[in-house]
Amino acid sequence: MNDEIKKKLKTKIAIYQIKDEEEKNINKKGQFILKNIGIAACIIMSLTGVVYAGSKVIENIWKTPEKIENATDEITEESKKENITEKEAKKIAIKKLKEIEFNTNIVETNHYKEIDSNQIMYRFVTEDNYEITINGKTGEFYGISNKNNNIQDINIEITENEAIEIANQYYKLFGFKEGEYEITKVWVNNKRGTGKDSGFKIDITYNKKYGEIYNSYESVRVGIESKNKDLDYFRVENIKFDNNETIITEDQAIQIALNEDKKIETNKIVDTKVEKMIVKMNADAYERINNKEKYYAPTQTENYPIEEKNYYQVEDKVRNAWVVVITYEDNFDDVVKRYTEGKYSYFVDCTTGEIIGGHIMDYTYSN
Repeated sequence: MNDEIKKKLKTKIAIYQIKDEEEKNINKKGQFILKNIGIAACIIMSLTGVVYAGSKVIENIWKTPEKIENATDEITEESKKENITEKEAKKIAIKKLKEIEFNTNIVETNHYKEIDSNQIMYRFVTEDNYEITINGKTGEFYGISNKNNNIQDINIEITENEAIEIANQYYKLFGFKEGEYEITKVWVNNKRGTGKDSGFKIDITYNKKYGEIYNSYESVRVGIESKNKDLDYFRVENIKFDNNETIITEDQAIQIALNEDKKIETNKIVDTKVEKMIVKMNADAYERINNKEKYYAPTQTENYPIEEKNYYQVEDKVRNAWVVVITYEDNFDDVVKRYTEGKYSYFVDCTTGEIIGGHIMDYTYSN
């Protein structure tokens, strides 16, 4: 029996099991039929490649990620082809520095790229030691930071309100409109470790809001230092949000995650919770299912070499998803395994019902 036939048989069995369970709990015939059609469709779509929602046909968005061979953080000639040139990036940097009335005399460069991407981040240092970064793939301003070492003094403090007032001024200076983003987090760095009230550096995060959900991938982050009550850094993230519609229900998302988890986990599940969030697609769940031992090795092995990890090319998509957090029975023999393997979060796309990513531990808590 080939794999495709086995997959279809398993799907049919899963649908019959769901149907039996629903018949026990739902007496109204109309409700029963509609709900089961929805759940069955969520399971079958992985075989057909489409979701049927009323009269609409919705294509799957998830594609098997391509493994990156010979992953490196070096800027190669190949990676340069996917980015604007340094000359173009420098021109954008100078234009931005003029707009915000900063020194435009660039005296040094310090570019970099991540090991799992060909995206180059062009960094330029001005003569008064501010470093401005331009995203080489998008050509957009990414951030600026004060590299002067004498601006930090842990014995001088600034209050939250003072820092927010200064941050709001920079928010406008960098071209953001009032109400476009909302402050979602304020973190105060101080010797007491309280994270609030007053401190020597205060980090303020702004995010765009869609309905009741904030998009962490459309953000402005500002750091204010206490010594001069001035800018420590200003950083922008701007990944396009699909704002896809919600067709999949919470219950359907949980069932989809549980079905996926059966492929890998042997530990008993003691709890599940679900929260609708805006997430970025990733290969995390894919790697965990296909290479479990290697997936957990970096978090459980001291000084694990980063070049030994598996890296994948995944499309930059930010979507509405149900984050289903699964908690397992505590049968772990050491604290590291308990911490890293005690929970897992699946990202279930709100429109297609596909697993479009995941996260080690509880993603709803960490975000």
